[in-house]
Amino acid sequence: MDEEIIRELLDTKDFNKVVDKNNLYKYQLLDFMRYGIYNYKSPLEMQEKEILKEIYRDKGCMLKINDDAVVFISDTHYDYSSLDRKNMNRWDLLYYVLDFCKYNKIRYLIHGGDIGDGTIEVNGIKHPINIEVGSDKIAEEQVDNIISDYPSVPFVHQSVLGGNHDDRYLDYEIDILKGLADKKNIYPLGYLHAFISIDGGYISLEHENHPYRIECRNLIPHDLSIHGHSHIASFQDNDVYIPALGGFLNHKGEEGGEPGFIVMYPNKESDSIHLEFEHHYLKDGRFVKKPEPYVYKLKRK
Repeated sequence: MDEEIIRELLDTKDFNKVVDKNNLYKYQLLDFMRYGIYNYKSPLEMQEKEILKEIYRDKGCMLKINDDAVVFISDTHYDYSSLDRKNMNRWDLLYYVLDFCKYNKIRYLIHGGDIGDGTIEVNGIKHPINIEVGSDKIAEEQVDNIISDYPSVPFVHQSVLGGNHDDRYLDYEIDILKGLADKKNIYPLGYLHAFISIDGGYISLEHENHPYRIECRNLIPHDLSIHGHSHIASFQDNDVYIPALGGFLNHKGEEGGEPGFIVMYPNKESDSIHLEFEHHYLKDGRFVKKPEPYVYKLKRK
């Protein structure tokens, strides 16, 4: 946490002014706030934490959508450090999804995390890049490759959440989200967790749950969580899991484990929104749609 910035926020209560003055992205200040509220090393008093919670509830939603359809992808793991890079870095799958958005006039696409793979191969064994001595240059090269190749298109508003593999680059002070945000029509949501709203109903977008993040997700009341990280499409009472779109680490022998994506269609009711989720998955070299959508009722605030 940058304590000086948090003190400034506590004094002014002006979130946008603090963001602009300190040349921050919104997700960066929200992350400082979460740390101040929940980290046990935080120097803040309880009353100060309650003030931060109030500001967070007002400013913590990263993306507000009305009744538009949204495509969710996750776990592309680009620039995988493998000898068989062609089959691992499936940029063609992302281009297919973007074409799908254009053809179906879908304006929003959200990436649920693990944009990059953040690994390095040493003697044929895959390791996290942030624990290998001297791999800072390789990390920089990987992120440069991803940012260079990641498509920005005028017809789709792309929002990206950083996953645990993307988080590894931060150990070298390399922020993949900042790099992508320099491209048009790509917007950073932050790392591991963010809130979005659909016609006033809140959704928690999550990657790799652990106790700290579970606390953070309770900052804004919500009825539904949408997850990356699992690499398996799954629909449960209050949780939707996005399949991996990447060309590896899929669980093809398990239900929902094929490379794929999810499309969400909101349908307004008087006091709620019915969210209809379609699961598209790769079968015999082409994407097909599961016959029955999953429907969830989201309360309107």
